[in-house]
Amino acid sequence: MNKSLGRNLPIILISIAVGLLVFGFLTVRVLGGGAIEAVGAGIAENEGSGWLMFVNALVGVSVALFVQQLKWGALRVTLTVIGALLFGFLITMAFNMDTAARFSRGEFRVSVQSEAEPVEQEGVDLEYGAARGGDLNEPGVRNPISEGRYTFAGRSGDVVHVLAYAANRRSEVNLEVALLDPAGVTLASSTSATEEQVAAFEDMRSTNDAVIGDFALPADGVYTIIAKAEPVSLSTTLSEASSATGVAFDAFLLGPLQRVNRWAVWIQDALTLILVGLAVAVVFRARQFSLGAEGQLYFGALVSGAICLAWGNIPPWLVVPIAILSAMTAGFLWGVIPGLLKAYLGANELVASLMLNVVAQRFYELVLTFQLKPADAGYIASDPFPAGNILFPLIPETQVSVAIFIVIAAVIATWLLISRTTLGYEIRMVGANRKFADYGGVDSRRVILLAMALSGLLAGLAGAHLAMGIHRTLILNISIGLAFEGVVVALLARNNPLVVPFTGLLYSYLRAGAQFMERDAGVSFEVVRIIQAVIILLITAEALATFFQNRRVQRGGAAAEPTPAPTVKKEQPANA
Repeated sequence: MNKSLGRNLPIILISIAVGLLVFGFLTVRVLGGGAIEAVGAGIAENEGSGWLMFVNALVGVSVALFVQQLKWGALRVTLTVIGALLFGFLITMAFNMDTAARFSRGEFRVSVQSEAEPVEQEGVDLEYGAARGGDLNEPGVRNPISEGRYTFAGRSGDVVHVLAYAANRRSEVNLEVALLDPAGVTLASSTSATEEQVAAFEDMRSTNDAVIGDFALPADGVYTIIAKAEPVSLSTTLSEASSATGVAFDAFLLGPLQRVNRWAVWIQDALTLILVGLAVAVVFRARQFSLGAEGQLYFGALVSGAICLAWGNIPPWLVVPIAILSAMTAGFLWGVIPGLLKAYLGANELVASLMLNVVAQRFYELVLTFQLKPADAGYIASDPFPAGNILFPLIPETQVSVAIFIVIAAVIATWLLISRTTLGYEIRMVGANRKFADYGGVDSRRVILLAMALSGLLAGLAGAHLAMGIHRTLILNISIGLAFEGVVVALLARNNPLVVPFTGLLYSYLRAGAQFMERDAGVSFEVVRIIQAVIILLITAEALATFFQNRRVQRGGAAAEPTPAPTVKKEQPANA
């Protein structure tokens, strides 16, 4: 035992150090805005700061467990996520490649300034002191223009200033201007303005405007001005795209930690994801690809919500536990159905669970629409739950509630079930090799049935959290594919219940960051969908690599076996 502790001591110390660093970072970011000296003021200002620090400590514990449980596997998972984020950065940068288009697109004006008297000439566009303009390269315009051509009449010796400038402060178009003589020969051109010129002419906006200053016209006649956007260099395009992507990813990666209410969005979503991830991990450990957690979640939400609404006059200390237990029971029973179909009828668990999800969702909508929705409601939702029949919030004005303790209990119970019970051993054995488990006396059909049912129990608990802790009412689409997000959580955790809290927190952080990236930087939520897809692909690729590596090892072992030498039967002489 001492030798085992000695071998594991470095990883334990690393785990503790990483957990403490995460705890400190989260606390400083949320309560201190990134400044350590401001943490004290943040604690004083926030009523629930004690619970906030407690939750941050739990996040640190989950990170420590992640490192301690997976060891080098934790590094692989971390690199997988980093690789997906880098890919997401490149995809976002590709979407932002048109950011520099603002330098070649927008409303502009052209004018000729001169102290000389204007020349009266019909058919010209400009006189001295007048301005004309338009929109360059605007998308969706009926007659878009890429350059503006304007004429004016001048005399020999007139000193003029040709101005091409953005029409308003919102337009950042970067202009260039050229002056052509009556024969069409370019006399002068400019791509910028000096600070002195910007200050001298009231209409000028910035040095990106263009000015041909103090030019003496060589002859009488009609001159032409050509104004257009200055070509945007590749380096500028890449720089602008990179800068815009940096702003987006700053909102993505740090947005959930800017304020307490944003931090709460992350944590409350993570609690549900952890429960769903546990549900998926249990059934995956039995190597059953059941995706029935979505329907079980809906039934858990429906049953718990109906009890909270119906028992408004009963003490909350009695209603809340009954509602939670009822939600777990509903999920358990709905999980029994695909378990029976798979174990005893040989039905495909993937098809059965997906079809049952549809049944559960439609039944939920039916009951909500025709039974629980108030008659005078303008939208489909139940009445709000009575104030006492919800999961009590730990931090004011958030949905971070006592569900934290329920999740802790669920994680510990699931780990004990998988690692320390006979049923857990049987689940792992069936998952490793069902034929061998049958040969060893394990009733694999019973194990498959119980694995799916217990998975449903945890998914039903997640539904109760959504209904009683997050929404505090029943609404349509209470979960939009949340159970499928749980699949990624379980896969990232290698179906290890002690690692699921970390992967649930990580995945929820990505989801919360996507909201703030979309809100603060205008980047679509779908970018995070791409990151999620890449994570799944990389995990799958790693699993395939392991599979083929094992196959090579097996083939190499078979090839290395010595072949027995052939035996030659010696014939006896005829006269023997």
